[in-house]
Amino acid sequence: MMVNSFKTSKEGGEEYIFSPMTDEKGAQEECNTIIAPLMNKYDSLVTSVDRILDEIEPSETSEYCIYRVPQKIRKINEEAYNPRVISIGPFHHGDERFRSMEVFKKRYFKKVVRRDGGAHLKNYIEFLKCCEASIRQCYSEIIEMDSDEFVTMMLVDGCFIIELLLRTYYTDFRDADHSILSATRLFNDIYRDLILLENQIPFFVLEGIFNLAMTDFKPHPLRDLTLNFFKNYNVQQKSPPDFISIKHFTDLILILHRPKSQREVKEFKYTSSATKLNEAGVKFTAGSSNCLLDIKFSDGVLEIPCITLYDNTESLIRNLMALELCHYPGDSYMIDYFFFMDFLLNTPNDVDLLSQNGIIENWLGDSKQAADLFNNINKNCVIIDSNFYFSALSEELNAYCKVPRHKWKATLKHDYLNSPWRTASTSAAIVLLLLTFIQTVSSILGAAKGN
Repeated sequence: MMVNSFKTSKEGGEEYIFSPMTDEKGAQEECNTIIAPLMNKYDSLVTSVDRILDEIEPSETSEYCIYRVPQKIRKINEEAYNPRVISIGPFHHGDERFRSMEVFKKRYFKKVVRRDGGAHLKNYIEFLKCCEASIRQCYSEIIEMDSDEFVTMMLVDGCFIIELLLRTYYTDFRDADHSILSATRLFNDIYRDLILLENQIPFFVLEGIFNLAMTDFKPHPLRDLTLNFFKNYNVQQKSPPDFISIKHFTDLILILHRPKSQREVKEFKYTSSATKLNEAGVKFTAGSSNCLLDIKFSDGVLEIPCITLYDNTESLIRNLMALELCHYPGDSYMIDYFFFMDFLLNTPNDVDLLSQNGIIENWLGDSKQAADLFNNINKNCVIIDSNFYFSALSEELNAYCKVPRHKWKATLKHDYLNSPWRTASTSAAIVLLLLTFIQTVSSILGAAKGN
């Protein structure tokens, strides 16, 4: 390219004169000479930002399965997500509140690694060192612990859980330490803490430690021991083939609550409260299924499996929903269930109606507490509008309520036939009305005949 003329420009009070160049290379060199001083003053900022980019670890989101509960969810009820007596894994490690339980954890750790027939301590450490990177990738945030501290924590926590499962299943493993831990209140708190989402270690870590500890002794598989420990949640009587891949204990409990049937993809639909549905002619009955999500509607009867509400129910529900929110956002069964129940249970009267029909077993105190639980449990949670598990059911209920005769029948039964005395008085009134009508017609006919 040839430049045949001078060009001048003024910027910031300074005049730059571009002299003619005989070729493109010369023009580029002159431009660089002019621009370079302007760029040099940003070098320090460029270096600083570049350093930040280098410090960012590559994302391994596909491996995440243990999460910090999102703050918008956690702030609604902090206690539901925090351990009471014991920390497992890195998120709550080192908390002073759990120092006394560290003693029991280390005692159980010693029982496992010193038991005859097990592997040498070196084998446990080699196993954890080899898979340390994979373990760290299971957590949704960078764990600020050095390698030795991290591996030691995993070994102690893993051995504690293995020993607890063995002692729960086999009486021969129990001693004085077990009698202390099996005290009702303490054991219930440990049981609760072991299902918290932030209080987990990967299940493959437990399986690796278990296999090393049981080198000579051949007990039942670890999954059988785990199912036995959490048998209170296995009301559907699921067995290991039903869950080939278990990520951790919270994931296991979620699997145990899921229905065996697949969801039908439909648009999200609201439905009315239990009392309004009842006024529209819908009857309620307790379902025979052991799966909470097996809710059915047929011939005007809504069949809902019984749910028991007790002190730890909210903590259990919130942690299962937090796992779905973080890990299964497009396949959230528990979130969908409690959204649907929130539609039904707006007031204490709704709770009373379902309790009277055996659908809610309320150990929380009064009906208001139960209604508050269902009304607050979904705050800041989201559902997928196009994938709501109860869309078809809600659609059926809404269609039923639009038929006028269903409401008329319900009103008649509710207002005039709801007790033997009222039924008798209503029947007598109808008979009297018919007799009066017959008498009136007869009188009219007699008068007409006479005329």
